[in-house]
Amino acid sequence: MSTPTFQRARTPEAKARRRADILAAAAAVLDSEGLEGTTLNAIAARAGVAKSNIYRYFESREEILMRLLTEDLRNTGAALESLLPAPRPIPDITEIFVQGLAGNPRLCLLISIFSSILEHNISTTTLRDIKREMLISLEQSATALRRGLPELSPPQAENAVQILFALVGGIWPMSQPGPALQALYAEPEFSKLKHNFEKDLSLALQTMLKGLTA
Repeated sequence: MSTPTFQRARTPEAKARRRADILAAAAAVLDSEGLEGTTLNAIAARAGVAKSNIYRYFESREEILMRLLTEDLRNTGAALESLLPAPRPIPDITEIFVQGLAGNPRLCLLISIFSSILEHNISTTTLRDIKREMLISLEQSATALRRGLPELSPPQAENAVQILFALVGGIWPMSQPGPALQALYAEPEFSKLKHNFEKDLSLALQTMLKGLTA
């Protein structure tokens, strides 16, 4: 199979399509190869471009992954808005949030490496743009939460979403043990140390929401 000849995108529309193609390639590589396999070389190969051409559209691998994160957060916020049009009991709200996150392992992975990896190797200018997108998603998710739980004030809802973000960042990696730990947790002596992402996150979120509305 011949490799498609690269043609530089010259119009704003073509540049936007090229950026979207690179992001789609990065998502596919991340989903199939994991974080370690998501290199610029792998992304470039999947997108059908030279590695050097990626730098025309993104500063670094970290920016690409951050853009995937903001895209996933935006989609999650939109889904929450559709699922929470009216007040719901706290257990129902908790299940909606937890199931939405558990159903998107890529988002959970990106959240878990947000501070330690993704915020590095990106310029202040680009980070400012990304953070603005994240603020929009934060407000979107907080608005959805307040529709489901109108007792919350806007600051409380935003704080709850931010804390949920931090909880995912801590619980997700602990609930994804490697083969050696999986074998160890299968032994009765160590089974209580095993983390279940949905169970742990559900308990933490439900406890927080009950506390905020007490």
